[in-house]
Amino acid sequence: MAIKTKLSVEFTCGHTDVLDLAHVPAGRRRAHAFGLGKNYVCRKCFRAKGKEELEQKNRQTLLDAQTFAQEHDLDELTGTEKQIAWATRVRYEVLSEIVDSDETEAQQTQAQDVLEAAKALTHSGWWLDNCTDDDLTVDDLVELILTAESEPSQDRIETENPF
Repeated sequence: MAIKTKLSVEFTCGHTDVLDLAHVPAGRRRAHAFGLGKNYVCRKCFRAKGKEELEQKNRQTLLDAQTFAQEHDLDELTGTEKQIAWATRVRYEVLSEIVDSDETEAQQTQAQDVLEAAKALTHSGWWLDNCTDDDLTVDDLVELILTAESEPSQDRIETENPF
């Protein structure tokens, strides 16, 4: 008779799951299964907890972003509900990084200029299209914001092709 590789594990959350423990040496499988059950929660509860923590973090970041926007007199963003929520977080992260990075008086003045320029950028799409690249430095972000157009270009060429 072969030694079982799949064992039933009762987790601390109360759920029971059958796990394949073939990677564990045969003499340690039962102890390993017992240790997993005693020290961990099941996958479903783990994912739910992770999702809940992520949602809580997103809610807190959005509240911080709204407070930052009120403190600096930034206008509401336009776009879809999802775009506005994401762009509000992006705008907050970008502008707070710029404001926090000012060390000299010239950089403080530049940060104030960036905040003034950011007031005109109310289109969510602009923040999402231009400021979500992780490779951008603070100087790049400053340049992007200071040289941005407040309205999307109306010079788009429309074609007659319906496809």
